[in-house]
Amino acid sequence: MIKSQIGINAGKIWQLIDKRQITSVFEIEKALSMQRQNLLMALGWLACKNKIHFLSKDKDSKIINI
Repeated sequence: MIKSQIGINAGKIWQLIDKRQITSVFEIEKALSMQRQNLLMALGWLACKNKIHFLSKDKDSKIINI
């Protein structure tokens, strides 16, 4: 995948998280019809840039914006 596409996907994810405030990987994948691999790369980019935070409760992880 091209780096610019990861950034574009990260922007789409960021907009969705900004609206919902808290969501899961599955919910993002479903809402954006994004392949899991592309979604995870974009989430990694957002996490690296300190734009999101992961909350884990049992086996269910949620993502919130910072």
